[in-house]
Amino acid sequence: MDISNSSSKSSSKIFYGWKLLALISFMGSLNNAFFSKGSALFLLPVENSLGLSRATSSLIFSLARSEGAVEGPIVGYLVDRFGSKKMMILGTVLAGIGFVIFALAPNVWMFAVAYLVFIAVGAAMGFQHAIAATVNMWFSKYRVRALAIQEASGNLGSMLLIPLIGLLIAYFSWRWAAALAAASYFFVILPLSVFVKSSPESVGLLPDGADPEELNKIRNAQSEGLSNSESRTLSYYDSPDFMLREALLTPTYWFLLIGTMFRQIAKAPIQVHIVAILHWKGLDVATASLIFAFWLGMNVPSKLFFGFIGDRVPKQVSLGGGMVLYAVSMLVLIYGASLWMCLLSAFLGGLAEGITPINWGAIGDYFGRNYFATLRGIINLSHSWALVGLPWAAGWWFDKYDSYLMIIWVSFASALVSGVFYVLMRRPKLPSRLEAVRSSNV
Repeated sequence: MDISNSSSKSSSKIFYGWKLLALISFMGSLNNAFFSKGSALFLLPVENSLGLSRATSSLIFSLARSEGAVEGPIVGYLVDRFGSKKMMILGTVLAGIGFVIFALAPNVWMFAVAYLVFIAVGAAMGFQHAIAATVNMWFSKYRVRALAIQEASGNLGSMLLIPLIGLLIAYFSWRWAAALAAASYFFVILPLSVFVKSSPESVGLLPDGADPEELNKIRNAQSEGLSNSESRTLSYYDSPDFMLREALLTPTYWFLLIGTMFRQIAKAPIQVHIVAILHWKGLDVATASLIFAFWLGMNVPSKLFFGFIGDRVPKQVSLGGGMVLYAVSMLVLIYGASLWMCLLSAFLGGLAEGITPINWGAIGDYFGRNYFATLRGIINLSHSWALVGLPWAAGWWFDKYDSYLMIIWVSFASALVSGVFYVLMRRPKLPSRLEAVRSSNV
């Protein structure tokens, strides 16, 4: 990484990256509440209002969630090529238009157009890929920690907003909730996107606010030998980036991809149907919505905890352990019959979500900054079928058998398989080209 042109801005008391992280975390929390988590609240009232079957409503919401995964490689390339800010602005406008159409939808066809053509595309483009890529560009040493803060902030925002959205739907209409979402995208998120910067280099800084003079001193002292702390510091900023093809040829990338795919298989039907599952187990919809909010709330301390240990504990241990925890939460959901057991399942499931920033941070840590969004997009593509098929299958299974039991067992088994593949990961060996680059820097 060339630091010769970095300005003295890096000596600022508060690194701009942390301010930017707070900004995009707030923006992402709104999108998380209305789109990523909001589908669980919209599922039943939209189904009843438009006269849909559980399978049909589940299919549209699951298609919307998977669409970002299908477009992942393309959107990821656009983010890497043109920068996250442009994609964020475009995605915000598309999502806002979509929620306007959704609020006015008189039938299933307009509902599908709103969610699949506008909302899903905009949310994936402006938030799913662009925000993660922005964090990856602005942080290196603190990458996992920053991703954890961003993820936790999104869940905290959801925890606070989900009950309000649920009450708005219960006492007024899901259409009012959709209108509120549209207003949030147009009048809150869009104006704030002006302050987003795609990379620290674009404003004369280095990732993490690193001091260029200090790094140059460490580099110049390499011939005399470096301490462990100095070697570790230099590794964050002088590690060469893998080319896309080089990353795809490593076993590590494929273990990460398969582990993530089974993780999403375990999560996809539960995320869409969790309120309906709790209702099936005997809770009223309002209580089920509050437990869903509690599940999201547990994500916050868990992601902060995993973010803190993410650079200290081997990633395969953290990721594998998290999936075992998720599997246990599914067992509690299967055998639990009381409100307290449902709360325990939500507690454990929420804790297991803490591994998400480690999952995505592994891409940047293993393969660098230049192709982060593209590599992430390919991983998202690998599980796109699960985001579509499994929530729909869960709805179809419920319509046919009036039970969610089989779906929860599938989630349990998939969580264990995911954990196995995560445990198999190891830091990839550098290609010969990058070994030469590293040797020339010594």
